[in-house]
Amino acid sequence: MILLPAIDLFGGKVVRLTQGDFDTRRDYGVDALDTAKQFMDAGCAYIHVVDLEGAKQGHPCHLNILESIAKLGMYVQYGGGLRSEEAVADALSAGAGRVMVGSLLFTDKDAPARLFDRFGSAVMPSVDVKNGKVVHSGWLKGTDSLPLDEIKKLKICGYNVFLVTDTERDGKMEGARRELYEPLVSDNHEIVAAGGITSVSDLKMLAETGAAGAVIGKSLYEGGITLEEALTAVKGK
Repeated sequence: MILLPAIDLFGGKVVRLTQGDFDTRRDYGVDALDTAKQFMDAGCAYIHVVDLEGAKQGHPCHLNILESIAKLGMYVQYGGGLRSEEAVADALSAGAGRVMVGSLLFTDKDAPARLFDRFGSAVMPSVDVKNGKVVHSGWLKGTDSLPLDEIKKLKICGYNVFLVTDTERDGKMEGARRELYEPLVSDNHEIVAAGGITSVSDLKMLAETGAAGAVIGKSLYEGGITLEEALTAVKGK
């Protein structure tokens, strides 16, 4: 399983939210590029970068930081505000290895096939879950769709890697829920888990379910787990 330490950006600063609520924003007072370098020096080859300001504005706001991090040589998974094909193209041109797209896929019925035809596996659908159903548009708009049903639909277009975020646990450091992820894992596609991942036991549990990756954010910044512990856990040692 791959570990993806997270950097969330707002106003050029590294911040974290709780359950996507901007009123809970906490600035950690650290430089994004320096933080990425620390992750890389510790042994991380992958990084998860979220443009929170972009998500709020509806277009990317931190492509300059994305470009700087990508130049370090890390594989960058980037999302936030990618609500048009042009925005997706801009993020990939700035150095993202793959981009996370949610709202566009669930608000435009033709977008899933169109995006895959143009960008292929460089687009990773963001399947955000609240109360067992898929949500989008900054987690503010609900649907009646079950996550597994949406994954099956998207797979028909060619997608094979999915980010699944437990929005109810995101930023709360309350642990990951096996019951959310286990039914979604399959030998025929990959699930990257996010939301509430806090401890070594969470990472080991996700590895047991067969998750391909785990995103961990607030716990790294607030002492729930060290990067060394997290890396050891995903390596199964």
